[in-house]
Amino acid sequence: MEPMRGKVALITGGSSGIGRGTALGLAKLGAAIAVASRNEQALQETAGAIRNAGAQALIVPTDVTDSDQCRRAIEATVEHFGRLDILVCSAGVSMRAYLEHSNLAAMDRVMRVNFFGTLYATYYAIAHVKKTRGSLVAISSLTGKRGIPSYSIYGASKFAVQGLYDSLRVELLHDGVHVGVVSPGFVDTPLRERVLGPDGKPWDSPPAPPFRIWSVDRCIDHVVRLILKRKAQALLPAYIRHFLTVDQMLGGWLGDRILARRFPPEKH
Repeated sequence: MEPMRGKVALITGGSSGIGRGTALGLAKLGAAIAVASRNEQALQETAGAIRNAGAQALIVPTDVTDSDQCRRAIEATVEHFGRLDILVCSAGVSMRAYLEHSNLAAMDRVMRVNFFGTLYATYYAIAHVKKTRGSLVAISSLTGKRGIPSYSIYGASKFAVQGLYDSLRVELLHDGVHVGVVSPGFVDTPLRERVLGPDGKPWDSPPAPPFRIWSVDRCIDHVVRLILKRKAQALLPAYIRHFLTVDQMLGGWLGDRILARRFPPEKH
């Protein structure tokens, strides 16, 4: 069974991690896939894996912080396949550092990749996805649901993505477009080895997460299910919704104290 047969998906950040896994997951369901990232060699490898899965593949080398490159990626996908049904914005960079000692240029980079990279690709995809009554999907984070110490700028970028897509879901409600956000906790992807410190350079040894690290396959399952079921939200782990609800009911004071202990200041 191939429920995505005849559909076309463009995945930003498609050369590794969640983006690559999502590309392969949708390809196995029959979708034709365009993958975008800055790493052309890695894109070629991903495209080869997609073709081995029996699906069509297109690579579109793209720096998502450049709005014009995002426009060209959308246009190239539509020109090649004739349509666009699904956009998955998965390009991202992580930063773990207390705000007070963080480099402003590094924080600007995080916002440009995580938020503006999502904004640009989404902006240019809307008209095409409206024609197919398709899906716009953003890979966010649980840090976009609740403030976490040492993830202030990363979390801010994800809160911005959440706000953008929440509003967009309502704006496109009567156009038949599905708008969804996937918010995982810690996921075992290459991004974990490139977490930026306060100076904007990757940590020599990334700080150990205080909570469970989920497999990338588990995260991909959530992404694909969200698309197939056209859900507005997917959390990983799903049970975290109960903790978030209780935290809000208590005004956040208990969560603040727990998280402050779990995420102490780190030395770089």
